[in-house]
Amino acid sequence: EAGSMRPAQAEELQASPRRKTCRRAEELRMSETCVHVGNCTLYLEDCREVLPRLQGVDSLITDPVWPNCHPGLLAGSSDPLRLWRETWAVMPDLTRAIVVMRHDSDPRFLAPVTLPFARSAILGYVIPGYIGRYLGGDEIAYCFGQPVPSKLGRRVIPGRAPLAQPCGRKANGHPCSRALAHFDWLVNWWSDPGETILDPFMGSGTTAIAAVRHHRKFIGIEIDPKYFDIACKRIEDAYRQGDLFVPAPERKPEQMSFA
Repeated sequence: EAGSMRPAQAEELQASPRRKTCRRAEELRMSETCVHVGNCTLYLEDCREVLPRLQGVDSLITDPVWPNCHPGLLAGSSDPLRLWRETWAVMPDLTRAIVVMRHDSDPRFLAPVTLPFARSAILGYVIPGYIGRYLGGDEIAYCFGQPVPSKLGRRVIPGRAPLAQPCGRKANGHPCSRALAHFDWLVNWWSDPGETILDPFMGSGTTAIAAVRHHRKFIGIEIDPKYFDIACKRIEDAYRQGDLFVPAPERKPEQMSFA
């Protein structure tokens, strides 16, 4: 709880959590402090430091730094393959893993994944775009591991998400925001209610919002304090939506002990 922190620090963080997250970002990272928002546990750290400490994860649903990401755009973009290899090397046990990349990202990038390949799925848009000479701009979800248990209404797992509307990918301060409709679909089809979803490249928190909307637990990790703060605010706002039938939680900074 916040009481395990220095009293002045805890009081300051609780007084205005959204504004203080960025201001205290370096201190949070150095003290291994995480933030709890409802059923979401959020870490402002390098995922390679956090992943070895995690247990009880069911599904990885993530949009990592792509192999063709522009250098300098995101932390780790100078060598995305090395980042992904080192991330997977310390990944906790998973039932399934879903990794989203753009249609022109080389899928051989995913070679470190040790789970058996299940299928790919198309995450398309109502209005296609152009990337060089290539029409589309779609993303591809590469799915590994065991599918969710078969039951009525979930016998056949589809391979195409609903087309995302242009307004479904609003600018939110992150240069690579994703369409919520796509991640709603992924969370629904690649996890079950009550399970825990992990996103070690949380960014602005789109996977987390989908997890909240579908009543999943969520663990998110983000190294950039600016995007971490955006994610925290978006998750808090998601809990406040009336159609979720869940109370709006208080953000609780906590210094974790891993002794």
